[in-house]
Amino acid sequence: MPPPSPRVESIREAARLAVEQSSLRAVARAIPMSPMGLLHFIQGTQPYAATLRKLTAWFAARERADFPDDKARAALTVLLEGVPEKHVDAAAREVLQVLARTHKQARTRQPRWLERLLRDQGS
Repeated sequence: MPPPSPRVESIREAARLAVEQSSLRAVARAIPMSPMGLLHFIQGTQPYAATLRKLTAWFAARERADFPDDKARAALTVLLEGVPEKHVDAAAREVLQVLARTHKQARTRQPRWLERLLRDQGS
């Protein structure tokens, strides 16, 4: 089995910290998933695809004021769910470029995470 992606490890760490700040049941309810499923995930098990989608959506929605790159990437993953793997990179680039154009047309400053993800995508 391949090692978990950095994205999964970021989500795992966020879940662990959220449980430390609150409780296992409260965090599981917010995701939503079972407390035991969350505990097993925090302890290192690889979640089922449906559970990973829930965890990714929860991770992306947390702490919007300080929106780090990992959360933006997780949100992009949720948005591109169902896109064939061979098209994901191009679709991600297009989504990011649309966001950048929208900010430019609206004469608003694009978020720092968008600037970094565009740079990472080579856009």
